[in-house]
Amino acid sequence: MKTSMDGKIAVAAGLACVFLSGCALMQPQGILAEGAKWEEISRAGRVFGEGVVAAKDGRLYMTDIMPTAAVKENNTGGTIWRYDPASGRAEKYMEPSGMANGLHVDRNGDLLIAQGSDTGGRAILRRNLTTGATQVVANAYQGRRLNSPNDVTSDAQGRIYFTDARYIGMDPMELPNAVYRVDRDGRITRIIADLFRPNGVEVSPDGRRLYVANNGSRGLPINPNGPPKDRFGVIAGDVIAYDLDANGAVSNGKAILRSETVGPDGMALDTDGNLYVAMHNGNPKEPKSDIVVLNPAGQVIERLPLPNNALSTNLGFGRGADSGTLYATSALPWRLWRIKTVRRGHYFE
Repeated sequence: MKTSMDGKIAVAAGLACVFLSGCALMQPQGILAEGAKWEEISRAGRVFGEGVVAAKDGRLYMTDIMPTAAVKENNTGGTIWRYDPASGRAEKYMEPSGMANGLHVDRNGDLLIAQGSDTGGRAILRRNLTTGATQVVANAYQGRRLNSPNDVTSDAQGRIYFTDARYIGMDPMELPNAVYRVDRDGRITRIIADLFRPNGVEVSPDGRRLYVANNGSRGLPINPNGPPKDRFGVIAGDVIAYDLDANGAVSNGKAILRSETVGPDGMALDTDGNLYVAMHNGNPKEPKSDIVVLNPAGQVIERLPLPNNALSTNLGFGRGADSGTLYATSALPWRLWRIKTVRRGHYFE
C-alpha cells in the first residue's frame, strides 16, 4: 500500500506525540478560532449579568442581579435566564431568583445557584433542571447565616465549593468573608478565611487546584467580621491558586494574577486547564474591563476584552457541538456575548 507524504507526516507526528509528555505537538495553538470576534447575542436582562453556564442539553443559564439601590421600582428580586443557542432565544427560567449570582452545573446535571444578599436568599441551592425540584445545600455555618454566597463550583467527586462575601446590600453580617466546601454528606467546612473579598471559584480539570478570585475594593461593603487584612495584600484584585488534595483541603496558596485597577469576577476553564478570568472596575461611567487567559503555569497567554470596555462579569463555555464557544456576561447594562475558540470548555461529567 502506498502512503502519501502527508500521511507519513501525520504518522510521524502521532508517534512523536506518544513519546512527548503531554502530546504538546497535538495541542491547539492559541485561543480564538480564525477571524473570531465577540458577538452580542442578547439584551434580555436589565442590570447586572452573571453566572453563565451550560447544561448538558446545551442550553445556557445566566443571572440578572437587581440591586435595590439601582432598581427601586418593579424589582423582581433577580432573574435566572435560559438561552438556547439553537434558536437564539432567551426566556425567563426563575423569577424571583433570590438575587441569584453565580451558577454551576454539576456532574449530575443539576443547577447550583449562589443566592446573594440585598433581599436575596443568602444560600446555595440545588435545582433539578428536569423536574424543577429545589433544595437548600447551605445557608448557614455553625448556626450563623451566610453573608452573601457569590459563586459556586464542584469537583469530580461531587463536593461543592462556594465563596461567601458581601458585595451589595445592608443585611446584617454574622460571618467573615470566606470560602467553603460542602461534602457529599452535607457537611460544611470553611477552607479559606484570609481573603479580603472572595468572588469566582473554579476547580482545575485534574482536580488538583482550586482557583479563587479576590476583590480588594474598599468602596464595597466592608465586613466587620473580617478578615481585617488580606493574606496576599490584594489591591484592586488578584486570583489565588491553591493546591487541592484528594480530601478537598487546600494549601500553598499563590497569587497568579494581580491588578491595581480592576477586580476579578467570574471564571471558566477549558479542558487544557487554561483559566479564563473576567475583570472589571464596576464603573459604567469610566469602564475598565478585561478578560485574561492564564495557562496552568499561571502565565498570561491571551487577553480577550469585550467591545467598548463592556464590564465583563462572568464566563462559561457551551456544551456538545457548542463546546468551543466561550460566552460572557456583562453588566450595567446587562448583555450576553459569545466568541468562537479552538478550545473546549471543561465540565466534570
